[in-house]
This record gives sequence, C-alpha cells and structure tokens, in this order.
Amino acid sequence: MQKTMIGKSQVSASAAVIAGALVNGRPNYITLGSFGGMSRNPPTVYISINKAHYTNAGIKENGYFSVNIPSKDLLEKTEYVGRVSGRDTDKSGVFKAFYGSSTKAPMIEECPVNILCKLIKTVDLPSNEVFIGEIVETYVTGSCVTDGKPDMKKINPLVLAGGNYCELGQPVSTAFTNRTAPPSQMPR
Repeated sequence: MQKTMIGKSQVSASAAVIAGALVNGRPNYITLGSFGGMSRNPPTVYISINKAHYTNAGIKENGYFSVNIPSKDLLEKTEYVGRVSGRDTDKSGVFKAFYGSSTKAPMIEECPVNILCKLIKTVDLPSNEVFIGEIVETYVTGSCVTDGKPDMKKINPLVLAGGNYCELGQPVSTAFTNRTAPPSQMPR
C-alpha cells in the first residue's frame, strides 16, 4: 500500500460542539471541533480553544464551562457562533440559555446534549488553551433517549471533518466487545 506524505496536517473527525461560558456576566458561545473524553473516573472532558478567543477569559474567571452538542438542524446557528467574536457581537440571544446546579456556565436549551463542567486544569499550549473539566451534570433531550441512554441517531450530531460539517453514518460494529480471535484469524 503506497502512502503519501502530506506534511504536518491533522487528519481527524470530531463532534462539533458549542462551548458556553459567562463572559462579563453574559452568556457567550463558541463552536469547536476540539473536544473529547479523557477519563471515566472522575468523568472528565477537554475542549481546546485558541488563546485569542473571548470565551477563554470567562472560563478562567468562573471556573465552569458547558459543552453543548448541536444537532444538524442547528447548523446555521452553530456556524454563526463559531464565526463571530463575542468581543464584537453579543451572542447571548442566539440560543435560549438554561443553568444546572451552577449558574456559572450557560447551557443551550436547543441542543439535544448539554454537559456542565467544572474547570480542573488549564493546559497552556503555544496557540491554544486546553480546558479540562470534570463533568458535573449531563442533560439529554427526552426524545433523544432510548432505553435510558442517549440515542446518537436521534441526537443527529454534527461532525467536523476536513473543514466540513458532516453527519454520522450508520453504525458498523459495536466498539470494545468481547472478541476473542486475534486479528490475524479474523475474516478479511
């Protein structure tokens, strides 16, 4: 199999998320493609934001942030809050905010999934700050729950890949199941 070297490019796909924070007392939102889980005990996630962004100051000041997973029908608003700066534009009215046990980070009512996080560490990188948060509460819209679990098909999240917003496809397998045969003995 021939490989082509393409430089130092990142090749990845990630859920498009909207981080929420209070900045100067107002809800502010930013669209990100840098989000992921880090630990199950305690449940911990990260978001990575360029240092130049307005949202960072609110996260550091309040010690909380939210991660909101938008569905495909929120594409226009998702793109908007990722394109304009809270320094120049009041984004507090783009979504309807709600709060969980902490009033220090707004969550987005229209998003099917909302995660309230308490900031536990900030990692300083050359151009970004990585905010690591312990999950305090997770909310899922009732119509997006099947058998007591979030149903990704019903959530219909946006995925950022190659500079494009994409949809999830069909599941191809269950992850991390008890497969006992080594790969060399599996059908090709």
